[in-house]
Amino acid sequence: MSYSYDFDMFSVMPDEVQQEFQGFLNEIGMAHTATQQVALFRDPGLAEALRSADEEIKQMFLDSGFGFNVCHSGAPEGRFPARDENARNACVSRLAKNMGKVENLKDRDWGGFDIVAFLDYFQSAEPMDEVEITALHQDLARQARKYKMRRRMAQVGLALGCTMVVGAAAAMVL
Repeated sequence: MSYSYDFDMFSVMPDEVQQEFQGFLNEIGMAHTATQQVALFRDPGLAEALRSADEEIKQMFLDSGFGFNVCHSGAPEGRFPARDENARNACVSRLAKNMGKVENLKDRDWGGFDIVAFLDYFQSAEPMDEVEITALHQDLARQARKYKMRRRMAQVGLALGCTMVVGAAAAMVL
């Protein structure tokens, strides 16, 4: 099966919560957890495939900063939010390092995950700033509204046409 290897970074603690509790986190020595992020794939099928992989493979991904849930930043395929670039690079670097720690790596069941396809995707993915992502979503919303209006007009036309046909048929019967 072919998967989409797009992934996004998900903040373990949202910025608003971090700002509110930063003082407390500093006091208890857990300030570092406030900035933790996890890499989540966008494709639910890929996340499921990884969940079915050998335990060693799953642990390798978890230790590298990947999770098995799904997240979508809103960036289109092959693009990612520019703010996540450093965190993405760090996750993939940890993955490469952790791959060296697993014995018989190529003999393991990866659950359908293709590491070569993933690395190809990673090298070709391009950053996209928040303004571009927002503009893209506004354009998609505008297109959806236009499509909805056209669909509504078609439905009204169809209903009117059906009414005329039924009316004409009723007039012929009478």
